[in-house]
Amino acid sequence: MPDFAQKSTGILTALLSLGLAMLPGPGSFFVCFPVFYIAFYRFTFPKPALWFLTVFIAGLLGGRFLSHYFQQNWVLPEIGALLMLFWVPTFIQNKQRDEKDDFDRRFGSKKEEFDAFRQVAERLKKENTQIEKQLRQIEHLYDVIKEAGSTLNVQEMIELTKEFTERMFDLPHFIIAVLSNDGKKYEIRITSGCDESLFRSFDIDLESGGLAGLLGREKKPIFVSSVEQEERYSKLKNLGIQSFIFLPFLVQDRVIGFLCSYSPDENYLDQEKFSNFQVFCNQISIGLQKSLLYEKVQKLSITDGLTKLYSHRYFKQRLEEELVLANRYSSQLSLLILDIDHFKHYNDTYGHVAGDYVLMEVSKILKEQSDISHLVARYGGEEMVLIAPETTKEQGIELAEKIRKAVESNAFAVGRETTKVTVSIGVATFPQDAPTSLELISKSDKALYEAKNRGRNRIVACQS
Repeated sequence: MPDFAQKSTGILTALLSLGLAMLPGPGSFFVCFPVFYIAFYRFTFPKPALWFLTVFIAGLLGGRFLSHYFQQNWVLPEIGALLMLFWVPTFIQNKQRDEKDDFDRRFGSKKEEFDAFRQVAERLKKENTQIEKQLRQIEHLYDVIKEAGSTLNVQEMIELTKEFTERMFDLPHFIIAVLSNDGKKYEIRITSGCDESLFRSFDIDLESGGLAGLLGREKKPIFVSSVEQEERYSKLKNLGIQSFIFLPFLVQDRVIGFLCSYSPDENYLDQEKFSNFQVFCNQISIGLQKSLLYEKVQKLSITDGLTKLYSHRYFKQRLEEELVLANRYSSQLSLLILDIDHFKHYNDTYGHVAGDYVLMEVSKILKEQSDISHLVARYGGEEMVLIAPETTKEQGIELAEKIRKAVESNAFAVGRETTKVTVSIGVATFPQDAPTSLELISKSDKALYEAKNRGRNRIVACQS
């Protein structure tokens, strides 16, 4: 409401009240009537009420002292009542405002305290979540250390690495490669989320110019969140690779293997998880090194140093095991015993170095002609044996003939001279020729000597 309208309303209301108060008879009532609504008027319409009070009091005083119309004994008390009732709302409003300001101040203070507490609570919650996450990582690492210490088998160690990698880091695709026995290449031993047949078909030469060979020689962890941002790895985009990690299994500055993971998406691994992954791979490196050393020692203990064939002791152990399996599944097993003809004369003629060379070459031919299920061992001196599971006597004879021809056709170089060597082979088959390993060896040995007696360079099978 504009000021003029408010002023007019207050004045007109006061004049109306004064007019009513001057009426004969009921006028005394209307004189006192403003006392009943002045407080409400003040609360509801402050400015009109102020003009009303001013004009009304002026009218009362003028009516009393100028025209002696109003009685003195009630004019002054009414004026006092009107003033008091007019200013009481102001006092109440001021008090309410002060109380509200005090409440707002205290509320604001408490709200600030609450906000500060909430921030602390949220920070503690985040820290607690982070601590729980770290504890889980520590528990997993503890499990890795415990499991790694419980196995000395290389393949079990690699499978354990795969299991924990999948469980802890959820990598989409990765391969694990281990240094070969000759230390010249990395052999891919296990894959996850990849075409295993593709990766199993090739090895990685340590001195190759390929990416894996280069990274292996650099001997440091690599995390590439986007191959497009680094020119060195940009060609990987053509293979559908957007990001990858390379973690070497490093022991005493020697890379004994590595884990390589890749993804068609960028930034699939954050820096914190990559750091945890490095700690994980450090533990794996220790366990893998121990397993490789144990495997090497084990292989040396069951391998002939010269020919690299299995030893006589290991041959007899495996023959017992294979006969148990053959008996359980009612299958046949053939045993071949091979002897190099006139080997003593060859040694006397060309020397022991040449003789050792012949032993190594014949061993190589024997392994090349044998199947993956066969076991080839050095029986003693120039004698070698071959265990052929699930092989009939006829098949054993065919295998022996293939070996005999391969040796006969091979040229053995001695200095600038080329020499020839032949072999005699005895064949015996389980169970028709012999029910036990000792008897089977004996029968094969007798067949071998029969071949020698018949003129050498031939195969003789045991006659049941």
